[in-house]
Amino acid sequence: MTVFSSSRPDPWRLIWRIVTGNIPLAVCLLLLALYLLLLAWIPQFSPGSAAVDRWLVQTRFGPWTGTMYQLGVFSLAYSPFLTVLLSILAFLLLVRGVEGIAALRFFLRGESGRGEGWQTAAFTSLACLGALTLLAGLLIGQRWGWREEGLVALQGGRVPGRDEIPRMYVTRFGPRLTVRATDAAGRSISLQQTVREEARPELVLYLSPSAPETSFAVPEHNLVVRLGILGAFSDQSPVQVEVFRAPRGERSQEALIDQDLFHLTVNGTNLEILREPYPLLAAAYDPGLWPKRIGLILGVLSLVGALWPWQRKDRAWRVFLVVLTLGVGGLSAWSLEARGTLGGTALNQGVGALWMIGLAVWLIRHRR
Repeated sequence: MTVFSSSRPDPWRLIWRIVTGNIPLAVCLLLLALYLLLLAWIPQFSPGSAAVDRWLVQTRFGPWTGTMYQLGVFSLAYSPFLTVLLSILAFLLLVRGVEGIAALRFFLRGESGRGEGWQTAAFTSLACLGALTLLAGLLIGQRWGWREEGLVALQGGRVPGRDEIPRMYVTRFGPRLTVRATDAAGRSISLQQTVREEARPELVLYLSPSAPETSFAVPEHNLVVRLGILGAFSDQSPVQVEVFRAPRGERSQEALIDQDLFHLTVNGTNLEILREPYPLLAAAYDPGLWPKRIGLILGVLSLVGALWPWQRKDRAWRVFLVVLTLGVGGLSAWSLEARGTLGGTALNQGVGALWMIGLAVWLIRHRR
């Protein structure tokens, strides 16, 4: 008599084998790489940004602009997509780190049946720990920290409405305009930026991404001058000058400032405008800064150890990933210290996406 024993596979073991495998982690990295590439290629706008900023993208994407707005690609930086993706990544890294620790225990006890591979298990566990520490720092900074962009200067080193003393970062530069006016005889004429302010012989005006245009008046000659950035914002962007007669509002003259020192004569009024760059600041209070630093250093060094060509197999690919990992780590560390963010520039985002794609390909090639 023949007895057949039917043993059904444990579903929990199957689920564990799937989530600790290389494919889910590779798919997550590829989605993150796609997200970074979209951020680097497509401009992002907050929900409350001015409509005129959004019109500028039509010159770049043409008839696809409306469809892209409906898909939400212009507001990816403000969507919950990244939070969901990072949560999935944290879960995959956690279970992978637990499995690596278990495998390392087997190697140390000599129960694995083979003596090689303990370096990879140890470095992989440390890399997962470093990445989880980095993600914890991002969560702490997002939950309990804050960041204010586009600041010209701070009084007393504090942001109005905030109690904490922030760290200051220079994010970009904008044009500062120093304006003077004289009459035909060379006599100084007073200028007034608003009706509530006293007239002065010199005005210093700052153009910023949130306020790309400003105006002032020449009360003695009944003139109002409007200044506005043309095109993309930078300290070298051309500034349009429009002169109106007050109080009727008729445009008297129009010109373009495309040099550092600009002169314009309108009805006997000589305007002199000096353009100079000034730093735009970001104020940030980030209680998760140190976990980010520790996680970044630990994650990069451990991943380099895990990818190090201990064996001759795939040595060229390993060396490529090691160099790319060190490059991404260096750029991220510089961005974190200089700008307060891990991916503050399109270069960071592009190189980070390339690294994620390379690591995902490596995981797929060595899937388990």
